[in-house]
Amino acid sequence: MPQLTDRQRNLLALINQLSPNLSPNSAGTSANSSLIDIDLGVNFGRINGGTTPPGNGTTPPPGTPTTVRELLISLLNEQVGLTTPFGTVTGTLINVQNDYVTLIEDSGVQVLVRIDKIEFVSEL
Repeated sequence: MPQLTDRQRNLLALINQLSPNLSPNSAGTSANSSLIDIDLGVNFGRINGGTTPPGNGTTPPPGTPTTVRELLISLLNEQVGLTTPFGTVTGTLINVQNDYVTLIEDSGVQVLVRIDKIEFVSEL
């Protein structure tokens, strides 16, 4: 069975804390109805009691970035916004290494961002 990351465990703990607040029948929904659908990004190999493989059987087109690093490489020399747990950094992406990227902000300051801390990438 796959192991959850610390971040996934923390998110699951928060969801469990919220779930008692979601079960009252105040909105006319039954207590058994699902009010939140969250994908934690964990693949257990099979769904529907082990009879159906996960996914829809399609693969991304060739050349489509499948990792954050591949996406960042495709955005080299572009204006990007990188959201991290510490805030958003914007600037021109000038370098992508195995574990970090380098941006130059509008002020001319070089900023290094660890790839494993990037939560969201946007092209500006």
